[in-house]
Amino acid sequence: MEVFTYLLAPFPLFYFYASSKLKGREFEVKGKFNPPDLPSKEKRRLWFHGVSVGEVLSLAPLLKRMAEEDFELLLSTTTSTGYRVAKRKFPSVPVFYFPLDLPHVVEKFLKRIQPDGIVIAETELWPNFIKRACKRDIKLFIVNGRLSLKSLRWYKRIKPLMKNLLGCFHCICVQNEEYRQRFLQIGAPRNKLFVTGNMKADFEIKPEVSLKIKEPYIVAGSTMDREEDAFVLEAFKGFDKRGKLIIAPRHPERAEQTLEAALEAGFLPVRRTAWDGRGDWQVMVLDTMGELAGLYEGALLSIIGGSIKPFGGHNLLEPAYFSSPIAFGPHMENFFDLAEQFLSEGAALLFKNPEELRYIIEKAFGGELEEVGRRARGLLEKLKGAVNDNASFILSAFKSP
Repeated sequence: MEVFTYLLAPFPLFYFYASSKLKGREFEVKGKFNPPDLPSKEKRRLWFHGVSVGEVLSLAPLLKRMAEEDFELLLSTTTSTGYRVAKRKFPSVPVFYFPLDLPHVVEKFLKRIQPDGIVIAETELWPNFIKRACKRDIKLFIVNGRLSLKSLRWYKRIKPLMKNLLGCFHCICVQNEEYRQRFLQIGAPRNKLFVTGNMKADFEIKPEVSLKIKEPYIVAGSTMDREEDAFVLEAFKGFDKRGKLIIAPRHPERAEQTLEAALEAGFLPVRRTAWDGRGDWQVMVLDTMGELAGLYEGALLSIIGGSIKPFGGHNLLEPAYFSSPIAFGPHMENFFDLAEQFLSEGAALLFKNPEELRYIIEKAFGGELEEVGRRARGLLEKLKGAVNDNASFILSAFKSP
């Protein structure tokens, strides 16, 4: 096993370099090599980890629940956007970058932080980190676990390694039975694997938006690239006299690209940060953090970005919280269970091309999608409850001898 972990050690460096260069994002290099400065340990420490924004937000209700117990809570993330959101959302919790999965770096973090338990959201399986935590008898947990088909195919090729890693966990809590079966296929111990539901349903939103749009509007949230922007803009053509379109790029640094796409499509665009409440516009590019969720509240339609091209889609529960009608493209692989459930219960709509999305937009402006929004909220209510189950598993691990 040690041979495997050392052989895999260079991959985080390549990943780190490629992410910062190819995606055009600056990462906090120092934070990934050096652990945070923490006060002296007075309580048992629970280290939570969410790779990016979605995982960080999914951990929010569990962090709130565990704050009621006798633990000191810490939170790490991998991406710069995840870090910014975590710092803003959890001001009383130490937030830091997850270490690069290099043996000496991992050792330095574990020695400095001295966690009693580590709770990983969804599926972040770094071999050096897991094995060294296991050797220190740190209790390891996966919550809100999921495994895409793409990941399943890859992990099955290295099943002996995965079986070894997954055996280190005290328990693995997954979102549904389909994910449970996938974890079993890569060697997860049956007696440590539990279906507890999707924690992303256990949330409350206090909108952080000061943006007031008087006209009817549609939101396209978390678009991933210029082609997705262009797709939505093409579908919106002809509706600018009936309302507004707000496009929120997944990464705010891509705002200029979205703005250019809107100009090329013939629209009058404006950046959110440049708008003072006056002046005419047809398409707004949301280049801020924290305002998207609040904008779903008044949206006639919420279009899920990342689903138009094969990016795997994004979370559709936030618009459901506000009873906003939801539409998404054919690529919801990362949320396939939710997408199927929403479609089967008439709580969301599927489109495959700009013409189909145009038809949905027409219905939205005609007030014909309100029932879709009500069904989305109703389904969200039925999905709640995972946080308490996950908290029970974590607490039981510390109560047992």
